[in-house]
Amino acid sequence: MMFRYAKLLKYCLTLILVLIVSVCSRDGKASDIDYKLTFWSSNNSFEIQHAREIVSKWNEMHPDLQVKYQPVPEGRSSEEVILAAIVSKSTPDVYTNIWPGVMQQYVEADIMVRLDQFPDFDSLYSTRVPISLHDKFRSRDGGVYQFPWKCNPIVIYYNKRMFEDLGIEVPLRTYSEFFQAAEKLTRDTDDDGYIDQWMMDVDINTEWWHRFFDFYTMFIAASGGKTFIDLDGSIAFDSPAGIQVFDFLRHGYQKGYFPNAFFQGDVFLQQKVAVHISGPWNISHLEKYKDDNFEYGFMAIPVPDDYEGKSFTYGDPKCAGIFKTSKNTDAAWQFLKFMLTEQSDKRLLEITNQLPIRKNISSNDNFSGYFKEHPQYNFFADMIPNIVSVDQSIYLQEMFDIISQEFDAACVQGLKSSQEGIRYASERCRSLVKMEEL
Repeated sequence: MMFRYAKLLKYCLTLILVLIVSVCSRDGKASDIDYKLTFWSSNNSFEIQHAREIVSKWNEMHPDLQVKYQPVPEGRSSEEVILAAIVSKSTPDVYTNIWPGVMQQYVEADIMVRLDQFPDFDSLYSTRVPISLHDKFRSRDGGVYQFPWKCNPIVIYYNKRMFEDLGIEVPLRTYSEFFQAAEKLTRDTDDDGYIDQWMMDVDINTEWWHRFFDFYTMFIAASGGKTFIDLDGSIAFDSPAGIQVFDFLRHGYQKGYFPNAFFQGDVFLQQKVAVHISGPWNISHLEKYKDDNFEYGFMAIPVPDDYEGKSFTYGDPKCAGIFKTSKNTDAAWQFLKFMLTEQSDKRLLEITNQLPIRKNISSNDNFSGYFKEHPQYNFFADMIPNIVSVDQSIYLQEMFDIISQEFDAACVQGLKSSQEGIRYASERCRSLVKMEEL
């Protein structure tokens, strides 16, 4: 625990220096514009374009309440930059790139404005956010400090030509169906005695965040939408669903369906793997670099053979919030609402190809033109009501570190059974939950 705080302090001190240098290096000329609010977004180029357009429209409509915009300053990660800004008390009024995994730390540090204190919060929340997600972004104290803004549902991409050549029907709903296809699709295509085409790439990198796109996504699907921690504080992956996911991953490596190696470049685009787990951001990449013979489609995450229910997945959401450093939280709330309007969401889609967390978006007439022009995104839009976020825990990264270590030992290396890996991971995570309760 002391190591954790020492590491955070090191990041803070380093990033405060980076932030100061960044601020000082900008044009220092004084402006005669009286800015009332500051707004930061992601530093993704498309989101910068979207943010500038929204701010420009707001400033035209509100000459007495001008917003000053900038993308979040560069750093190792936006979370670390925000942490540095918190320490130096230089956070913006409004920020729209909050990863829910850090929100509990912000709440416990008492630096976020509780959004459900505003009188019109409930009407906006119920109008915009699918009812299935209403409690997914609520903090442990019952308050809502983050407004769900956009998401990237994680699904299976598959190579249509590979499947069609072997007569494999889609979707592959269950683990059995998946491995039956893997038996056909994992091949030595040049007869040199070595496999050079695999069923799926599962990243063997043990850095904690990689598990969001294999074990965590698959556990959400296998458990009917659970996260790591149940409402009663128990560890939810210490269950048949958690063991089944480890068994699935372990079996894939043991049979050689998943390559136990690192590769350069995009192995899905290179057609070295038949399926790939990813989100909607991958579409623009594929469309830019694929050749004319490369076709792809989408499937939901496969589930255990005995699973019955809806298709759930990790939503990789980002949220908007207001920091307590704001001198005018009411005005910040008005601007945040402007960011969340249907028209702003439409421009988010059109400029960034990122999906707003908005109910019935695929059947909303205001968005129909976009989905008609970009039909690939319909599959992801339909998944929005069944996306899952992350737990509100200050020890979330530590939990994913633990899972990643056991994933390597049990699934990749085969040094222990799935049951042993899950049991050991759950025991360690359970101790973290108990520490948080103290």
